[in-house]
Order: sequence, then structure tokens, then C-alpha cells
Amino acid sequence: MSDHPVSSPAAGSSGHGGTPAVAGSKPALGAAAVRLVRAGNGAIVNEAILDNARLVKHQDFTPYQLTGGVWVLPGPSLNAAVIEGPDGLIVWETGENIEHGKRYRELIRSISTKPIKAVIYSHTHYTLGTSAIIEGELDVKVIGHPKLNENMQVATLGSYFPEIEPLQRARAVQHAQMFLPEQGEDAKHGFFIEPGERGFVPVNTPVQHGEELTVAGIRLQFFTEGGSDTDDCTTVWLPEHKVALNNILWPWQPNFYTPRGAKFRDPRIWSEALRHILALQPEYLINQHGRSIAGREEIGRTLRNYLDFTSLVLDQTLRGILQGKGPEELRDFIRLPRHLAAEPWLFESYGRMDWHAPYIMNHAVGWWDGDAATLAKLPPQQIAERMVPLLGGRDKILVAAREARAKGELAWALELLNYPFRLTPADAEIRQLKAELLRESARACTASITRGFMLSQALALEGKITLPRVVPPTPQQIAANPTTFVNQMRVRVDPVKAQDTDAVMRFDFTDGTRQSVALHLRRGVTEFVERPDRHYRQADIVLTLDARCFAALFLSSESLEALVDRQAVVITGDKAGASAFLALFDSLRP
Repeated sequence: MSDHPVSSPAAGSSGHGGTPAVAGSKPALGAAAVRLVRAGNGAIVNEAILDNARLVKHQDFTPYQLTGGVWVLPGPSLNAAVIEGPDGLIVWETGENIEHGKRYRELIRSISTKPIKAVIYSHTHYTLGTSAIIEGELDVKVIGHPKLNENMQVATLGSYFPEIEPLQRARAVQHAQMFLPEQGEDAKHGFFIEPGERGFVPVNTPVQHGEELTVAGIRLQFFTEGGSDTDDCTTVWLPEHKVALNNILWPWQPNFYTPRGAKFRDPRIWSEALRHILALQPEYLINQHGRSIAGREEIGRTLRNYLDFTSLVLDQTLRGILQGKGPEELRDFIRLPRHLAAEPWLFESYGRMDWHAPYIMNHAVGWWDGDAATLAKLPPQQIAERMVPLLGGRDKILVAAREARAKGELAWALELLNYPFRLTPADAEIRQLKAELLRESARACTASITRGFMLSQALALEGKITLPRVVPPTPQQIAANPTTFVNQMRVRVDPVKAQDTDAVMRFDFTDGTRQSVALHLRRGVTEFVERPDRHYRQADIVLTLDARCFAALFLSSESLEALVDRQAVVITGDKAGASAFLALFDSLRP
């Protein structure tokens, strides 16, 4: 990537990964000056991102031999590896799609023509190129965590409540910069996802913590306790080579909180996984996202700093809670000792440190800050209705926001502007100013997740793209497991519209092994009935249909009336009430 200077605005977070000016947290889009440069694709970014990337990420994507028989296949964001044994090859990681798998296979064949004997998954996220890698191979072991197959069936987003995955998917497309252009000032940069055709092959050789296997003549040991961004991480140890392969050490701070809304990531679990690697005393460390590290001392120092940061974030959050601080006060509470602030592997190039403490506190004791006055808060809309006149009205707020912008106080400018924006979101002048503030903030910050959300929403405010509110499951996903999605309809009922309805709708599926499930809508609350034949009340309405027709109903892509007209659905019982029953549930439209 090139780093052509653009300008030096007074905005955003400051400091280079290796030599920050002071220890501690950086300003959150305050008035600290940053230097903006153009990356190779034209994206305008904070120069500190490029400076730090040279220290912790591969700059050359040519495969290289790390040590005897162990090759690394580096990439801009993701790395794979190949281990050559006497009897064949072992592949670690397969990428985000089948095209990645094809590319990896070509690289593998440039290294060796031996048969591929095994594929190892580090965790759920990069498992989708496997079918292309092992095409034509015989008796391939697919090795991974015991939970991995189940997690792949549910989702790879790490949802605590699968019912809200449509919202998480919509956030994920911004997180991963999927709507940003490939070239230009607003182009993708940092961590982004390349979606494509999926080639996942399920694990056929699940491994337990500490288990050893010999594959292709190579002795392997696996560690499955502890983890990072999923609960199915597997660290691989090659005892004879002194090589560890992992998804635990990242080339940025451990991302305990992600705005797309994954399950809680416990810093203690991350610390546990780091300790397992430290105990091995590896001489070579292959990392999922960062460059490989050689040398026991350098690996140990880096891992210990990463471990200490992980422990510090948790301990200092709890310290702040004990001092009576609330979630918002915790944002800038944590201070780093000088050596951790200067550690390139702990740079804020993915997430932000000020996200983590509020999230941990919410998990620990909930959202309340301890001030009795905040136990009964006005909704944001009502606060905006009061704040706009109090601040002098729309025009004065816009003047104040522009003054804050001129000083480089972008976070404060956005805070001010959001009051009138909440009241008049269609106001063209407000929308354009918010888009400009988001774009400037995105360029100044170093965290790629922040950049992805801010630039995506800036482009949407300008009418250049349309962001989905939700990304529903596909008809194929619903048809593969329709009873799961009947259950998920519970959370879409309008309790006020349905307060006078007490009825049972049964779904009799004409395909698949599960024939019947039901929803009992009981005056505003919906109960999923797994065994209608055992329910205390008989069905008032029965829909007989196949899974594809249910998918159309679930996605609101076709009305019940239309399905009945083309004889795809048969209604038994209260035919007049069937459409009225379904109308009490929110439409799941993007």
C-alpha cells in the first residue's frame, strides 16, 4: 500500500502503534491532530494504521516456509498454513469462500504434490473454502472443535438469541465494509469480508482439549479450552516443530465487544487460551490475522503483553465499578501502562478500547449506573424534543455542530447534531452534515469496525447506497429447518394488536421428518408448541404446506391468500381468521 499524504486535520485519535505520545487511552474523536494518507486503493485513512500494520501484518503475500515442512499462505487479513509430513499434507484454515479455497489449493500444489490428509479449522469463521481444497482427495480428516458443526448450522455470528440474527447480519455487512467501494476515498480498508459461494465441509474428527493425533506422519496436539471471538477455537501444537497455530493472538487489541452484537466474550476465557500457548513455549507462532513470529523470547514477550492487557481491561473495569462509575464513565477510565500502550499488537486497528468496559459492566451488573435519577429515564425521542428548543432550536444547533467540527471535536459535533436529526431525519441539510461528520470521523479513527459503520451510514445518508434494517435468512435456510423459524415468529407479535386474540395455529408440513408444530397466540404473547398433540388446547387454524411455502410466509414474500389461490397451502378450521392471525406479526422486510 502507498501512503500518500492528504492533510493533517485536527480530529480523531492520535499516536502511532509503536510510539504513542502518552500512556493511556486516546481521545475519542476529540481535537488531537492526525495525519491522513491515501492507501493503495485510494482510501483515506489515518497514517498510524499503515505504520502499525508494517509491524504486525504481512506486507508480502507470497507463500513462505516458516520452518522445516511448515509453510504459511499469507493474506491481507487472513492467513492459512500447510504442514508437509512424510505421508501427505495438513492444511490449516480454508478461507471465506470457495474462491479462497481454489486459490489456496493452487498455492498448496506449488509447494507439494502430496495428498491432502487433513484440514484443521481454528474456529467457525474461515471454514468456507474446504470443498475446493479437498476436491478429488480421499479420506480427508476434517479436524475441529466439538462445537463447530453445531455452530455452523445455527450461525457464524455468535448469536445469544438466534431470533435477532436478521439484525446482526444487517450490522455485520457494515462491520465488514461490504457496502463500501473497492476503490476511492471511501474504499474498504483494514479488516473486511469477501462473501462468496460456501464450501464448508463438516468436522469429521472432533478433538478434545489436550488430545494428540498423528496425521500424515506428523504428531499434532490440540487445545480447545479458552478461546477468542467464538466458543469453538482450537489451537494446534506441533511438538517436533515447536510451532503453534492459533486464533488467539491478533494484530490488534482483543475485541471483547463488537457492535454487530456477538455473544459475550469473557476476557478470562481469552486469558486462558493465551496461557495454554505460553505454557508450550513455542519457537514459531502462526497467527490467523497477523504475521508469524519466530523466536521463543519474542513470542513470550508478545503473548505476555497480550495476556496482561486482557487481564487489565477486566480488572480495571471491575475497579471502576467498585468506585461507583457507570457504563459511560467507564469509557475513558482505563489507563494503560507505557509498555502496553506502545505494544504494536495492541493497537486499535480493529475495535476500540472504550467499547469494552461498558460492555463488561452490562454483563456483570446491568446497564444502571447507580444514580437513582437514571432509573426512570426519558426515551431518546422525548429527550430530543426537549433538548432542541433548550439549545436554541435547529439552526443554532447546526451552528454549534459546525463550530465543534472546525475545532476537530467530531464526537461532540455528532452528539449535538443527533438531537435535531432524531426529530427530522429527512432534513436534507442535517443529513448531509451528519454524513460529512461521519466521513471525517471514519478517516481519523484507526478502528476498521468504526470506519465500516461510519462510512456505510455516511453513504446511506447521501442516498448513494441503501442499508438494510435487517438481513433475513434465505428461503433455503428456512426450508431446511422450518420448525426453528416457526418458533422464531414469537418475537414478531404486536402485543397491543393481539391483546384480544386467543388462538392456536398449527403448521402441518408435507415434507421433512417433523410434521407438525404450532403457535399459541394468547392475548399478546406467543407460545411455540413443539408437540401440538400434547398441548392443552386444540388448533383453531391448521395450515398444510411444504417448507418452501412457509419460507414465503415467514419472509412476507407471498401472502397467505396468494398461496391458497395457487393451492400451495390448504387451510383447515377458521379460514377467515388465518390471515388476521398472521397479520398480528411484524413483516420481516429488509
